[in-house]
Amino acid sequence: MPNWAKGSLKLRGKSENIASALKEMLLNDTSTLKEAWDGTLLRFDSTAPYFYINKTRRAFIDQKQIEVWLEEKFCIVELDNFKQAWSAIPENYQEISSKFDVDIKIFTFECGMEFTQEIEISKGKIIKDICFKYDDYQWEVPFSNLGG
Repeated sequence: MPNWAKGSLKLRGKSENIASALKEMLLNDTSTLKEAWDGTLLRFDSTAPYFYINKTRRAFIDQKQIEVWLEEKFCIVELDNFKQAWSAIPENYQEISSKFDVDIKIFTFECGMEFTQEIEISKGKIIKDICFKYDDYQWEVPFSNLGG
């Protein structure tokens, strides 16, 4: 059984690009999409207890429903309850970033192995992939009980 790196996944870009990226990432045979009449709300529902992120190695959004408001032309969307087995793998997200011209930022906590990880991808290129180790994880890290 793996330890889980837990945290958040952010997407930044034009609203229509974020919507397309999310549809590709989240829609599969266990999920459905409902769009609001004016195009500003996307609601994803899952019959599973989570959303598997397509084309990743064991990455999930750990909830049964996701609502995303896309009211501006350029937005930042944050998906909480992100988790990936062992650690986030930046290469899993490069194609989405490139294909839909969205920036992706992931920050995770992993209390079992006592590290945090920060990833940033822009135009399909990994511009940041930092794993922080700590001398006293429980003291130095906020939310030090996440992950593991």
